[in-house]
Amino acid sequence: MAKIFPTNQVILTKQVAPLFTSTLSGGIGNILAAFLAYLILKDTALETSALQIFALIFAVSVLRIIVSRLYLKTKSNIHFYLHSHVILTLGIGMLWGYLAYSQLNATDESLRNLIFLIMFGLIAASIATLSSWIMSYLVYVFPQSIAILYVFSNIDSEYNFYMVVAYLIFIVSMILTSIRFNKNHQKQIDLIFNNKQLIEDLNSEIHIRENFQLELEIKKTDLEKSKSDLENKVTERTRELSNINTHLEDVIVKKEDAEKNLQYLAYHDELTGLPNKNLLVDRINQSIKISSRDNQQMAILFLDLDRFKNINDSLGHTIGDKLIQEVANRMHKTLRSHDTVSRNGGDEFVIVLERLKNHNEAIYVAKKVINCLTETFDILSHKIHIGASIGISVFPSDGDTPLILLRNADTAMYRAKQAGGNQLQFYDPSMSNQLRDRIELENELHSALVNNEFYLVYQPQVNSVTGETIGLESLLRWENPKHGSIPPDRFVPLLEETGLIYAVSEWVVTEVLNFIHKLNNDAITFSINLSPLQCTNSKFTDNFKMQIEKSGVNPGQVEFEITESLLINDFEKTKACLDELHSCGSTIALDDFGTGYTSMTYLARLPIDVIKIDKSLIRNIHENKNLQSIVNAIVTMSNSLGKKNIFEGVENISELNEIKKMEGEIIQGFLFSKPLKEAEVNDWLHRERSHQSEKMA
Repeated sequence: MAKIFPTNQVILTKQVAPLFTSTLSGGIGNILAAFLAYLILKDTALETSALQIFALIFAVSVLRIIVSRLYLKTKSNIHFYLHSHVILTLGIGMLWGYLAYSQLNATDESLRNLIFLIMFGLIAASIATLSSWIMSYLVYVFPQSIAILYVFSNIDSEYNFYMVVAYLIFIVSMILTSIRFNKNHQKQIDLIFNNKQLIEDLNSEIHIRENFQLELEIKKTDLEKSKSDLENKVTERTRELSNINTHLEDVIVKKEDAEKNLQYLAYHDELTGLPNKNLLVDRINQSIKISSRDNQQMAILFLDLDRFKNINDSLGHTIGDKLIQEVANRMHKTLRSHDTVSRNGGDEFVIVLERLKNHNEAIYVAKKVINCLTETFDILSHKIHIGASIGISVFPSDGDTPLILLRNADTAMYRAKQAGGNQLQFYDPSMSNQLRDRIELENELHSALVNNEFYLVYQPQVNSVTGETIGLESLLRWENPKHGSIPPDRFVPLLEETGLIYAVSEWVVTEVLNFIHKLNNDAITFSINLSPLQCTNSKFTDNFKMQIEKSGVNPGQVEFEITESLLINDFEKTKACLDELHSCGSTIALDDFGTGYTSMTYLARLPIDVIKIDKSLIRNIHENKNLQSIVNAIVTMSNSLGKKNIFEGVENISELNEIKKMEGEIIQGFLFSKPLKEAEVNDWLHRERSHQSEKMA
């Protein structure tokens, strides 16, 4: 069968499909960013220009969305729609460039920096939406880049040169990233067509074999009639079988290569090429034999990267994998040739040090490893800083088998991690006792729910103007008969590790709904914190609906709080969960806002009703102009998106007064109240009603 080659028209259609499908999200991002820029420049000399630019960006973005929708609907005349899309994208880029140029005479440097920060974010974010057709990305970023470089070159600053160089590095890295994105996209298209061709070839081979079988059966019945023809056919088929035999030999060679590869993967880590745990145990056994024979010591260094999970969650698994590979390379260069470094999985590594005369040699190597890993990593234009916690066990004093030495080194590493990380710790027998305590705490946790050891406390959320309580955040507590009061940061991770979080979360929902029913106060909203595991479990939303129906509580009185890390872990599953909860009538609050990497796209795509500003932005806000500007910008953005704000961690009158200046309304913190038990909530609300009555009297 003849090979199928895709036409240029088909390839072009596949290539630009993501450009048109992502236009809606890109357009919304540009509109929101332009509106935010207008809000920043409001009440300045550039207010009129900013408003005009916002209106033009809004109009051009909407027109570009319409063009994309028309193409997706008709799937015809692709060159016209593609050229239209590029021209409109150029228009948006020129409007942003004009806005950047207008900052040349700006008097407020902080506002100008905020405008440029928005533009830098748009340039980076547009890689995902425009790079499938590289011309779209270039016409979008070039007008902005030229204007920004001109402003950086001409503003009155001693840092002009550095600003220009830094921005050139940034825009070149963005363009190179866009080009790589475009090439990967084209390779993916080629791969799809190659796979189609492979399927066609396989079908052709099957068809040939079926025809051959049919011909053979016909020839058997006509043997006497066409003996000479049959001999010719046999000769021809013999030649074909010879070719097939040659092909089979090639298959056998490939099979042997695959078996060798599987054998390699059985003893090596696929990502780094380092020995895996299987080979590691064998290497430790060999080292033990050598150390016993030569009367020397050997050490096991169990290493865990500090802050790796935060980097992996916030920057993505691709950068996380690149970082792991670079860590492996650095350690391999740092260690001696006869030492072994192995990847134990995740962000854990194990180093086997042979031929040691004393403990000091292990300390020297461990410090070298820590120092080499604290140096900055440059991964895909990201400057990344990590550390390493190392636990050390020594043969023969800390064990005489690989498993015991590994276990004790792991225990020592856990102690180094608890001590703050980025340090080494030798194994001590007392550490095993602490590990047993953790296991014992985990065992106690399994029966805590049955034994009614959990209880809830509620922290009031107060209207700063009226002093009225409008909400209560529910917080989980554990009082164990043996260990006493155990803080949430100790037992909540254990709940998630053991899977008990599902049962406990159902209990929390039941308790909150019962309290709402008992309190019978429609003016108060009760918030419940969600963990990442709950948002990936469809049973949670089903259980919530069932309990709402059973209790008769208005779902509008229930608010679910999520954190930014939960969005990064699995956005699509989180969105589906939040959409379902929101459709029930409950509200959604984004907790700890300002401490992570929340994108404006998240705020546009998710049903978020409330933004809770993190306490780190509130603490001493009355003394910090930068914090005031940041929080004010968040409040302005929230108001423009129609979302409420709650200010967390308010602890003194000065902070409260500063928030009131920003027209902050809902306050939560120790200034008003600590978390209260159920009975204390009733007393709190009773005193509040009494106080309101006295004011009216």
